[in-house]
Amino acid sequence: MRLAAGLLALACGGVAFGDEAAIFVPTALAARVEGGERAGLFIALEARPDGAVVWLNRAVQALPDAPVYPLPEPTRCGDPTALEVPPSFAAPPELAGLPPQGDSAFDVAARVVDFVSQRITLDEHDSGPQDGISVLARGRGRCSGRANLAVGLLRAAAIPARVVRGIVVGRDGAHWHRWGEAWLGEVGWITFDPGAAVGLVSVRYLPLRGSGEGATLAGVRLERINEKAYLGLPVRRGLRVLPVGGVTLRCLAPARDPAITALLVGPDGSRWARKGLGEVVFVGMLPGRYRIVWRVAGRTNALNLRLEGTGEVRVGLPGAGEAGS
Repeated sequence: MRLAAGLLALACGGVAFGDEAAIFVPTALAARVEGGERAGLFIALEARPDGAVVWLNRAVQALPDAPVYPLPEPTRCGDPTALEVPPSFAAPPELAGLPPQGDSAFDVAARVVDFVSQRITLDEHDSGPQDGISVLARGRGRCSGRANLAVGLLRAAAIPARVVRGIVVGRDGAHWHRWGEAWLGEVGWITFDPGAAVGLVSVRYLPLRGSGEGATLAGVRLERINEKAYLGLPVRRGLRVLPVGGVTLRCLAPARDPAITALLVGPDGSRWARKGLGEVVFVGMLPGRYRIVWRVAGRTNALNLRLEGTGEVRVGLPGAGEAGS
């Protein structure tokens, strides 16, 4: 079985990703790419003589819990500048009551990004100042202005936020872009882009070090893309919004064979691998059809299942010689 062949290797790594992009960048831009993990996006570079292929991978899962608001200790975000608010900056009347009772920190972030998306017209030819105050007064701005305003509003609401500089790559080339990140306590950093998404962005977005945007983008090309999970997110008022909660799938190992290695394959091809004793747990799964492959006592088994809504689903996994259900 093809899935079983990689089961043990995946369990050692923990996750194989569904959304993935391979972007070639020339040497000058490759020097500005920082590998590693950033807000749930994993970035790796594969060197080539004239540059590098940047691999971007992301597993799309619901936020496990709604982060409380106000955030208990926003200074724990690790970025001292992410809470700086200009003295003259004030939230507009529409956001004066932020947040309504019962809102989570994610609700606040989503409301701010929605406000900027609806209120500020995107105009990449706008020649005015792109600070948040100026953009709000004009009602229009470039991507940098919309990102600056959203970041300012989040900071004013005591949610750490920062602007991200980079490029977005499509089939017809790349363009400079700015979007944002917000810190939601135990959830960590999430990404957002006014007019596009809140919770995460597509793997077409490549963050870069530094603020210079004068370098040529000639030669940048998209070599591979799978963004099915991102495109499958629910859309609310034009924004793709990452769900909160999702399904917790608890897979119970057979009593006779408690040591278990399991691989869960999502509707979009995302894969999560777990090893456990007595059970393995997958948290934050989005609704859809899944296939679970597990190995106990040297034998591989498989089961198809459908997850819906939120909450916990328990599945007993048959052992060696037992029939699946």
